Amino acid sequence: MKHTARLACVSLLLSILFLVALPGHRCLGQINEAPSHTEATNPDVPPAERRRQERREFQSQELMLAKSGSWFFKPGETPRILWRDAETVRLLGCKQPLRVRWFDATLREAESPDAPGRWLAWIEGIAPNGTPLRRSLTFYGLPKQITGSFSPDLTVAFPNFPGPKAPTVVVEHEAEIIRLANDIVVKAVLDSEKGAILVAGITEAKPQGRPARYVESAAVMNDDCHLALKLKVQGLQDNVRRLRPPRRRDQPATMLHQGTAAEAGVMPDAKARINAVCRAWAEDTAEPFVTLVARRGVIITHEAFGCDASGQPIDRDYRCSVASITKTVTGILFSLFLDQGLIELDDSLATVFPDYPKNDPHVPTFRQCFNHTSGLAGLGEFGGMRNPQLENIVLNGIDVNQPGVKYAYSGLGFELAVKAMEIVAGQSAVRLYDEHLFRPLELGDVPIGNASSAGEFSAIELGILAQWVLNRGSYGPLEFIRPATFERLMPEPLRVADRGGWEREGIGIHFMRHLKHDAPRGSQRDEDQLFGPRTIGHGSFSGCVLVIDPDAQLIITQVRKRSGPRSGEWSPKFFRTIAAVMKK
Repeated sequence: MKHTARLACVSLLLSILFLVALPGHRCLGQINEAPSHTEATNPDVPPAERRRQERREFQSQELMLAKSGSWFFKPGETPRILWRDAETVRLLGCKQPLRVRWFDATLREAESPDAPGRWLAWIEGIAPNGTPLRRSLTFYGLPKQITGSFSPDLTVAFPNFPGPKAPTVVVEHEAEIIRLANDIVVKAVLDSEKGAILVAGITEAKPQGRPARYVESAAVMNDDCHLALKLKVQGLQDNVRRLRPPRRRDQPATMLHQGTAAEAGVMPDAKARINAVCRAWAEDTAEPFVTLVARRGVIITHEAFGCDASGQPIDRDYRCSVASITKTVTGILFSLFLDQGLIELDDSLATVFPDYPKNDPHVPTFRQCFNHTSGLAGLGEFGGMRNPQLENIVLNGIDVNQPGVKYAYSGLGFELAVKAMEIVAGQSAVRLYDEHLFRPLELGDVPIGNASSAGEFSAIELGILAQWVLNRGSYGPLEFIRPATFERLMPEPLRVADRGGWEREGIGIHFMRHLKHDAPRGSQRDEDQLFGPRTIGHGSFSGCVLVIDPDAQLIITQVRKRSGPRSGEWSPKFFRTIAAVMKK
């Protein structure tokens, strides 16, 4: 019993630490597995591999503060920034001292942070591979006198703790555990960059008379500040080319709408049959989800199934992380830049990132970033698009990169593509998605934490994006891209040695295969597929669904938190039911 109680306490504390870990910085569950310096210099490792390991280890090095709690500081007490593992950094070849430049919220540069409010630290140096080293951090200068008129209660409630199945000793020590948890939460927020970002954003924000949208969050405001600083320091302001809004169509494109089964081209009982399978699926697995199926723009079914963790039925607005389906959304955003001639697919990243070497075979193209042949590895590596200096971290290891050699599924290329879009358009990533996709399509308040795996959508929002794809770049009265541009997003054979043209990748889009009941396992033959040979979409680690069959004018979306038990049994039944209710 004592051992179980200790495990429960440890699990609680680890969960709290995970929740307060900084976005854009390594946290529990995202521990970089780069080898130690000793391992990297093992004489048994070939020199080329040793160099790659050393670069990887340097890229994983973190900055820290010499004095705890100095993310919030009194003007005149300048925070000192240093490497967390200074000895390893030195052994890896970074021997020059770091230079720190200070900028206030208006981007005024000062020798040291000399006033209250937001301060940005721009950190410069030389990486071991000879490339410029750049990092950026946010601090908050405290006012000389802090008013006591507003004293917030920062205690955190834990409504599901200890829970009905908790060990007796945990219940008996509930108050003590919660006090400790609150102490840790408050300390973690106040002694973190995240806390400084939050306070800076709140003090700069203006009241809106409503809850703040995701794009209005302190974190996004911080993204804006760091991008503006980057454009200023690197002299890129004059290169900014803003995205134009979507064009108005003469004839509106198909939109999702209500209609009859006959209009959709499905059996009269199609909705009932699909819902019956979904209901049985949710009841069997206790995993809730929302399903949307539409054909010819007509919604066949859009229903919620199952209950959430509190036992309450979910509704159709249930929002879930769609994991790697986020890559499709990022591909759609990139297509706007492609359509307006702002970036070309086969451009090197060096055409946008000024520090990257020109005409260098180690630097991938945008196409390679999207089709997983960039040579880069990692899923959510180095903090993704929300890291102000992500492209610089990649640059600090670019000399060992080998694009175009093999296929390696990775999210890092998508993150870099969005960092390039930020520089070209002069807008931070979340604002690009919101202003140029989500708002024109009249989606809800969509959180998007990174470009490759952290978008949170409802089933209807995924459905609208799927219909955009089915319409080849239009939705309703708006044309976002020309049909010719859309065709450039489609999967095509990869010409890399380890795939021999067999793998097919588009710009955030795959071909999707769902087999008939009597088809041989793994068959690629068109006649063995439930849907048409041009069916596209993307998979998702969370079990969410995005399937688009252009030949049948069919879209299928599903959002859920997890695949859930027996997904391998229910998913085929679900797709086969949909195929069975469609009329030819």
